[in-house]
Amino acid sequence: MTADVYAGDDGAHGGAGNAPPSRAVTFNIVADADADLLVRVGTAMNLLNAAPREFHMEVRPEGAAALTASVDCSEAQAELIARKLQRLTSVRYVSWCS
Repeated sequence: MTADVYAGDDGAHGGAGNAPPSRAVTFNIVADADADLLVRVGTAMNLLNAAPREFHMEVRPEGAAALTASVDCSEAQAELIARKLQRLTSVRYVSWCS
């Protein structure tokens, strides 16, 4: 069996109880309202290998988009995703809270 390292699955090593606890984490993102923004954010979030509990995107009149996504993950995974999102060229601001 292959372990899914992005989702914290270490069951292939016999340590199923060693994964860090997951909880709902909310990401707040402000970015340029480019046509490919949803795909770029989705690609970064896909590393969690879990569908968001909630996702909302709103385009503002000044040409920015505000996104909010709630997903189950550990703090380490949330840090990783936040760093990946901050590296996207169209992203202006990223924060997360649990």
